[in-house]
Amino acid sequence: MNTTQTQKGEQLISIQINVVKEDYEPQVKKELNKLKQKAQVPGFRPGMVPFGMIKKMYGTQATIEVLNTLVSETLNNYILENKLDLIGFPLSDPEHQQPLDFDTQESIDFFFEAALRPEIKVDYAKAKIDFSHIVADDAAIDKTIEEIVGRNPNVTHPETVGEEDVLELKVREAEDGKELEGGFQKDYVILDIKDIRTKTNKKKFVGKPVGAEFIVNLSVMLGSNDKAAQILGKDAPADADYNIIIDDIRHEEKPELNEEFFKKIFPDKEIKDLDTFRANVKEEMERQYTNETDRILFTKMIDALVDSTPFALPDDFLKRWIYENNQGKLSLEDIEKNYETNYSKGLRWQLIEDSIVKENMDLAITDEEVRGFLRSQIFPGLDYNTMEDDMKQRLDKIVDGYLKNEEQVNNVKNQLADIKMTNFLKTKLKIKYTDQTYDDFIKDLEKENKQEAPKSTRKKKNS
Repeated sequence: MNTTQTQKGEQLISIQINVVKEDYEPQVKKELNKLKQKAQVPGFRPGMVPFGMIKKMYGTQATIEVLNTLVSETLNNYILENKLDLIGFPLSDPEHQQPLDFDTQESIDFFFEAALRPEIKVDYAKAKIDFSHIVADDAAIDKTIEEIVGRNPNVTHPETVGEEDVLELKVREAEDGKELEGGFQKDYVILDIKDIRTKTNKKKFVGKPVGAEFIVNLSVMLGSNDKAAQILGKDAPADADYNIIIDDIRHEEKPELNEEFFKKIFPDKEIKDLDTFRANVKEEMERQYTNETDRILFTKMIDALVDSTPFALPDDFLKRWIYENNQGKLSLEDIEKNYETNYSKGLRWQLIEDSIVKENMDLAITDEEVRGFLRSQIFPGLDYNTMEDDMKQRLDKIVDGYLKNEEQVNNVKNQLADIKMTNFLKTKLKIKYTDQTYDDFIKDLEKENKQEAPKSTRKKKNS
């Protein structure tokens, strides 16, 4: 068996594998003998079918299977031994491949076409981007502080129900003024007095102490079956009477903006006054704005790098490769039609990204980074490094369970790769930032998205 390589173009090579009968006939004979032992042929006992008959029946099929395995292994070994850096995988070369005739050919040639990765030099200085630095203005800060206050009320537990309290209830389905044996029950239901529809119905609750119980129709009190189902659950009977038991009363009041409140919101900081608190809220808001818009910035950085890093691609081969890789789910016509807009850019970025990672190995994703990311997603806010060993072991077992899901692990790796690449490119590319409010940024983004389709159409026409 002999393997040779010839150059077909700037980035295309042809790999020829010559196979003679001595290379595959012994294995074909071995496979046919296996079939001989299993074959069920009328008139012959198992294992007694003549070899010639087996060869006539299964010889072509066995030869094809043996050759497929042999040629595939030879091709893979050749690529590894010669350290060929390819785009995708080799395809059968239609220009040279001849029809096969196993009966007459003493020597068979298999031809493959393969695309070599181009040498890519990324010049970060050529990629220039205009982007927004989103600032939190006074109105946005005021709104956020109002939301923070609303989420962090001062809570007391009065002895009797007031008109603006929140109740923790036990509920028991009732009928004819009594609890219904075997009826619907729920031991934890939250009811906000403000959600009760009329003053008359609210009065049934106001002034009642913890432990009080009485029968009401929650659908009537809240105004609809749907609203009752929101607090009781979908399994609760619609428009039913319930005996309710008040377990706890929560009274919420708007907190004062003082040092105690500031410490509750920013426990790791010493904040003495409202101005400093506002400054910290502004900083946190703008950090979140950056996290939200980094994905958009990353897309723009990809576009800039693709546009500023030209290199040749074997497009005809890649169209065939996309077709083969999608196993017939896409037609060649669809691929041809959408190649420039949908496929070429993605392939170019993938090659550029691989080149960047190759030169900056700290961008590669490690197993420990995957574990750390999963821990942060599953147990947000927990400091793994300060935990006791037994707690770490319990958490590690949970993470190990997630790591068994290959698709989930690949999704995590992709997220991490995008985050690391985004942060890396932010330090390398020339990004001109313009201060902008979040609302204005969203308006401009919506306007840009509306203009995107006509823009891409013009580009395709010019090309």
